[in-house]
Amino acid sequence: MSKRIHVISFQVPYPADYGGVIDVYYKVKALKDAGYKVALHCFAYKGRKDSPSLHNIADEVYIYKRNTCVLNRMLLKPYIVKSRQSKELLERLLQDNDPILFEGLHTTHLLSSPLLKDRKKFVRAHNIEGEYYKYLADATVSMKKKFFFNWESRRLQRYEKVLSNADVIFAITEKEKRYFTTTYPNVTTELLPCFHNGAEDSVTTSQRGAGKYLLYNGNLSVEENLNAVYFLAERVIPSFPEVKWIIAGGNPPKELYEVVQAMDNVEIIANPSSSKMSTLITEAAANVLITFQSTGIKLKLINALYKGGHCIVNDKMIESTGLKDVCMVTHSDKDLIDTIKKALSQKITDEELALRKEVLRQSYDNDENIKILTKYL
Repeated sequence: MSKRIHVISFQVPYPADYGGVIDVYYKVKALKDAGYKVALHCFAYKGRKDSPSLHNIADEVYIYKRNTCVLNRMLLKPYIVKSRQSKELLERLLQDNDPILFEGLHTTHLLSSPLLKDRKKFVRAHNIEGEYYKYLADATVSMKKKFFFNWESRRLQRYEKVLSNADVIFAITEKEKRYFTTTYPNVTTELLPCFHNGAEDSVTTSQRGAGKYLLYNGNLSVEENLNAVYFLAERVIPSFPEVKWIIAGGNPPKELYEVVQAMDNVEIIANPSSSKMSTLITEAAANVLITFQSTGIKLKLINALYKGGHCIVNDKMIESTGLKDVCMVTHSDKDLIDTIKKALSQKITDEELALRKEVLRQSYDNDENIKILTKYL
């Protein structure tokens, strides 16, 4: 059994402040905690760089610059893959015979390399990427973005067959496990739930819901999350003029401030620290989380369930997660409004929290789930 593994990440996973990088960071940490040595390879962009926190979870850290030149957007290979090519990475991988975990389809440029044909190769599928980019195309109003997302979706659908070179595909939800099992029957597909930091904070029952506000959180530079906020601003928040709403997350655009500027009861908190976000989640009277597409899993949902009080979601948010019984699930605008009113009128009970703890322990325990991966090492 190898006690060392290469992990190739699509982004520098620290700070671990949004879905995909949270999964990478805490998966690598779980590998180290389980006694494995990790060589972490990261493609850096958007100002991210090496950090002492990366060296706390990995034995070796290598940073590569992502090649974001315009030409890479115009080729047949998907841009998210082409922009993550590196000869230096290949040279490092060839120095040993240890297994390789490719984080996301983004990092799989070398998956079909003849030079790596005898290596154990695993792919963590964070999404069905072709489907996800089609959703992004449908969600944006920018014609430039719509063209790019549609083209990238088609390129990803063609390119995805590279997964036939993997030994194991680790799917993040049951829905996606079914897809990859059916599409690539000759490759082993395993369900590997997301890794997270939800259990790290000690939260008392009295802290949960102690604040007098409702919270939506997410990466506010992502169209999916912005559309959720715009929906709330138009269809839900006006029904609660006396209740404070907080919208918290990374890099909110100017347009978001313009949308909510006339709403006296809405506050935007931009780029909160991890500790600030944890406090916001814990003390919110309710975490209100909605999505209009059900690919992957939303790490903010796991976070809210571990740390917060009432968790109000729409049906797409909990699809294929196994978390239906521990959320307040809504199916329409009116249902969402009525459920928020109910949550504001009552505290979450000890019985509800006990059930939540048991459900999360069964499916979303990092120490248990890392064993799914390490049995192949």
